[in-house]
Amino acid sequence: MRFLCLHGHGTNSRILETQLELLRATLPCSWEFEFLDGEFDAAPAPGVKAIFPGPYLCYHGEPIPKDVQHAHNLVLDVIREEGPFDGVIGFSQGAALAAAFIARQADISPSEEFFKVAVFIATSMPFDLDGDRIRLSYDGSSNLSAVQIDAEGQASHDDQCDWLEDCRSASVIQEFEGRRPSTGELKHQNIEILLRYHPSTHSQRIRIPTVHVVGIKDSYAEQGRDLALFCEPRKTQVVTHSGGHELPRDVGTVARVGEAIQVAVERVGFDV
Repeated sequence: MRFLCLHGHGTNSRILETQLELLRATLPCSWEFEFLDGEFDAAPAPGVKAIFPGPYLCYHGEPIPKDVQHAHNLVLDVIREEGPFDGVIGFSQGAALAAAFIARQADISPSEEFFKVAVFIATSMPFDLDGDRIRLSYDGSSNLSAVQIDAEGQASHDDQCDWLEDCRSASVIQEFEGRRPSTGELKHQNIEILLRYHPSTHSQRIRIPTVHVVGIKDSYAEQGRDLALFCEPRKTQVVTHSGGHELPRDVGTVARVGEAIQVAVERVGFDV
């Protein structure tokens, strides 16, 4: 088994390699793990700078189409150049990118299977590169509006959706709001962002065996559970732990995650 491993926002591949040490110790020693760095600089993730040196990286910043497309191209390029890979392991943004890549490639290249197994740890919901987009607009004060736009960037005239509350956009807007300057520093601004996949709005499902690791104290826990619903239920395993947005480190949970991964691998015919 060869796994491609994708790190979280504001970390890097060396950090993820360290984070996965306990989990890898539960898996067959013959398995291989390749780590891919993001190509955008980022602020260090919470708690990371005090422990790990930089650079601190991400696969994309705000979910704007060209940057997310760049992230997809990066994954595809490494598969073409260094693959094939049998599975993918993603943490946080890396997990969301892996899920988005799998879902999108199933649509545009259905004859190709880039991964046979996927492991999503502390994930958020992935962004739909080919779906609807919205334009966020600030008027120079605290007022924010959001409107659906088409492929040419034109606003929809029959948009009846409350994008500030919609399951595909609410969390994205909340995160963006948390990063914008204080009201006194605001200027008029427009930004076009992608929407997230969601099991209630998208009929497609990820069909390969998947393992989902969700911390009950993680602010992204609901999105982690939603991603499990976005996958084929008969091939989905969810491992819940008592922590937050992190890779679990207690021996029992790590063992359960390792066992789940081996079950997923067995389902696609690999000996473990």
